[in-house]
Amino acid sequence: MTNRLSSFNRFPSAFAIVAASALAFTGLIASTAPAHAQPQSGDYRCTALAEQARGAADTVQSGKQASAKRFVAAGNKLCEAGNERAAAKQYRTALKIAGVAEAQGDSQVASR
Repeated sequence: MTNRLSSFNRFPSAFAIVAASALAFTGLIASTAPAHAQPQSGDYRCTALAEQARGAADTVQSGKQASAKRFVAAGNKLCEAGNERAAAKQYRTALKIAGVAEAQGDSQVASR
């Protein structure tokens, strides 16, 4: 009977080890999972460039307006996903369709 008791005495420590391992693993997974990326608050590409592209898309003639607005919408989605570089490409394409030159204020800093 002492054999049975000794195996039961080991059960709480084995259970504690398995539980601690499971908690550590889930904590590791939670800490490495990508959070929903937010655009940087002062990023030129998702603020000023986005506004310029949106304004240009609104003023262009109707044939090109739908295309320019699609590029602006794609840029907005990319900014929400945290991909400012790809968003800037979409906004610049919308500006090109509208025939508007990009404002040169912060564009050199943002293109790096």
